[in-house]
Amino acid sequence: MSSDAETFRRLLRRPVDDPAVQALIQVAPDGLERVDWTGFIRLQRHGVAVMFKTAPWVTGEEGETLHVEAVHFYSPGYENSAGFAGSLPAGLTFGAEEAPIRAALGEIRNQGGGTFSRTLRRTVPRWISYDLGADILHLQFSATGGLDLVTIYVPLPGV
Repeated sequence: MSSDAETFRRLLRRPVDDPAVQALIQVAPDGLERVDWTGFIRLQRHGVAVMFKTAPWVTGEEGETLHVEAVHFYSPGYENSAGFAGSLPAGLTFGAEEAPIRAALGEIRNQGGGTFSRTLRRTVPRWISYDLGADILHLQFSATGGLDLVTIYVPLPGV
């Protein structure tokens, strides 16, 4: 299993039948879980999860073929995972606080969370996001303020 987030990032937009994507699905204990227009694989031993969506949501093209839409990198213990031990984008490290990350990465794309959701009946984790080339880098923080989850995803086509 690769220890580099960039290797996983290169899977974005690839169809489910791509050999590199198939190799990843083969090592997922539960394989590919598909529900309607989405799919998911969990690699808890490696602290990685991969999200798939059908073509219109990823490439803007027609069709029902799933494509890699996002890669999640979990900190140790997040959703009972071992944690991603490889290198994260932009030199990030799990547990880092938001202020130094913002100072290092500059202007954010968007931010949210940190407030109580009456719908979810819990506090939504604080998050910030950045443009990362053609992709989006989403950073989520724990209740104690440390970087807890890193996601690289494809923006909606045309947005």
